[in-house]
Amino acid sequence: MASPLASALNFIRHHQDGEIAEKIRNSGMEYNMNYGVSSLLLSNYAKSVGRNQELADALWKENFREAKLMTFMFTDYQIISDETIQTYVSNCVNNEMVEIAVIHIFSLLPNALPNAKKWLSDSRRYVKMAGYLTIARLAMKQSFGTETDLQEIFPSYERDVISTDFFVYQSVQKAFQELAFRRQDLKPLIVEKTKYICEQNKGTDFELQTKEMCQILEYC
Repeated sequence: MASPLASALNFIRHHQDGEIAEKIRNSGMEYNMNYGVSSLLLSNYAKSVGRNQELADALWKENFREAKLMTFMFTDYQIISDETIQTYVSNCVNNEMVEIAVIHIFSLLPNALPNAKKWLSDSRRYVKMAGYLTIARLAMKQSFGTETDLQEIFPSYERDVISTDFFVYQSVQKAFQELAFRRQDLKPLIVEKTKYICEQNKGTDFELQTKEMCQILEYC
């Protein structure tokens, strides 16, 4: 009988898709190698097997796209160490890895919000992105936290809502759009802060960017 790792690798090879692999390469996402297996297929396979930290650890050592993504899907959030989580987030090299990691592991951790707050202060694009998308996911699950938690992330919001980094700005939008929509108790504070940021950036290169955020919040 094949080992869990061998079975997972065989699944990936069996479902490789050259057309999808080419699209991934052309998108500019950084991977050592990819087989073009859709993330949905990978997720369905992981669900059929169940969480398995030993398998996740083995897959992480494989240096190609599908193995890295499946690592997040197999990681056992009930036993994973903080050190391993920091290794994961530090080694996310594109937006796909961040998005999959947030959905399947980062937002499920008992300390998801403290992690997210810490990642917001990181200078690295994808670490910061992981923080905002984790907050968005927590908001979607109605498990974000309190007004105090919101106040604690406002300085990062004020800084990054005028970021010139597309991925960071989009993740900021996602986080605060979800917070305003899912947490009506926090929405007035978010709107007030955003209007303040708009006023502070009037007449600057960021005026349109901050106005866009105000408009987004109007529909929440």
